[in-house]
Amino acid sequence: MSKEPNQAIYDEMFKQSLALGYSTYNYLPDDASYPFVYFGEQFGEPVEVKSLVHQIGTSILTIHLYGAKNNRKQITDMMAALADKAKRLDTADAYRVGFASSKPQVILDNSSADVLWHGILELELQYAN
Repeated sequence: MSKEPNQAIYDEMFKQSLALGYSTYNYLPDDASYPFVYFGEQFGEPVEVKSLVHQIGTSILTIHLYGAKNNRKQITDMMAALADKAKRLDTADAYRVGFASSKPQVILDNSSADVLWHGILELELQYAN
């Protein structure tokens, strides 16, 4: 049985992050070394079709990257590499996938004892089976 489309896209992008050699988590770790990648929020926008077999829609995945305050370039390079992987993604489980857009942003994060760069990469991907 096929995965739900949003889960399929999440899993495939998670694998791509690991393949790039990034420390990648599906939760915000307490004691990870920097930099690391955290796969966060995901929103699905399915399109209603008259078929019980076919599924089409859009998946919006937010990926968070955290790095030391003196390594902003490293965070932006990592975001660019992940966006490139998303652009090249053509399948996830039983779904055809197409890149729609990316919205990168980098902000200073002082929520911990260390000042960090927090990269936020929002990826929009379309899917169909």
